[in-house]
Amino acid sequence: MTAELIIGSGAVALYGVAAVLAVANVVRTETPRPAWVRALPVSAALGALCLGVGLVVHGLRIARFPAFGAFEAASWYALAVTVSYLYVSQRHDVRALAAFLFPYQALLVLLGLFRIAATATIPANLGTSLLGLHVAAAFSGYGLFTIESVVAAAYLLQDHNLKRRNFGAVYRKLPDLETLDRVMFELIGVAFLIFTVSIALGVGLAHVNKWGARWTTDPKVLATGFTWAVYGVLFYLRCSADRHGRKVAWVAVLGFLCVLLAFLGIHLLADSMHNFGFLVP
Repeated sequence: MTAELIIGSGAVALYGVAAVLAVANVVRTETPRPAWVRALPVSAALGALCLGVGLVVHGLRIARFPAFGAFEAASWYALAVTVSYLYVSQRHDVRALAAFLFPYQALLVLLGLFRIAATATIPANLGTSLLGLHVAAAFSGYGLFTIESVVAAAYLLQDHNLKRRNFGAVYRKLPDLETLDRVMFELIGVAFLIFTVSIALGVGLAHVNKWGARWTTDPKVLATGFTWAVYGVLFYLRCSADRHGRKVAWVAVLGFLCVLLAFLGIHLLADSMHNFGFLVP
């Protein structure tokens, strides 16, 4: 059993604790807020710390930038989601959103642990440092986009509750529409910038390695480009025209479906040069 497997298992356990606390916080009916709710961000932060340490240990063991295998991909993605959530939670009360985020993260990191031994083979002349930065930036962008989309889904749910005058427990636990709209506005700029940097690094790598035009038809590249375009539309709507509301939220939800396709789904549908070992031996 490798050290990173032990550390990763600790991360899954901590995310599991955070998931249980988050769900319990949403379904509870008593007031005021119990003291154990304060353990939610602590458990999530410790889970992220475990992932960071696990990536460092794994990178030292395999002697390269840790961003190419299934465990590494899942860890970067979950780390980006957690850091984004913790940042937002310091500015706004978004604890209810954790009930959607942390079960998803625990499952994803667990999936990565099952494939921890499937180390991706990277050509020696490819320049793994630059490629690693490209991949890490992509996963960071995916993580920020995920938070953006979960906030958008919460916005649509709150809007539905208001229109139906359904003021139950979920309505009371979720942030109000103004807060959710503000969070979406705060996240989209940095998320779109980081993802754009990742794409620019990928194009640079293709040029340096003289791949010609063949990389442009890679299924992963096409899915990533479509994801970038959807969030680009969202960025334009929020920053150029300062629009908000249900239509913008639906664009963000569509973006999350694109993230799932680009991150995992494309490996189920086609072969790709971007293979992180999730589905192959």
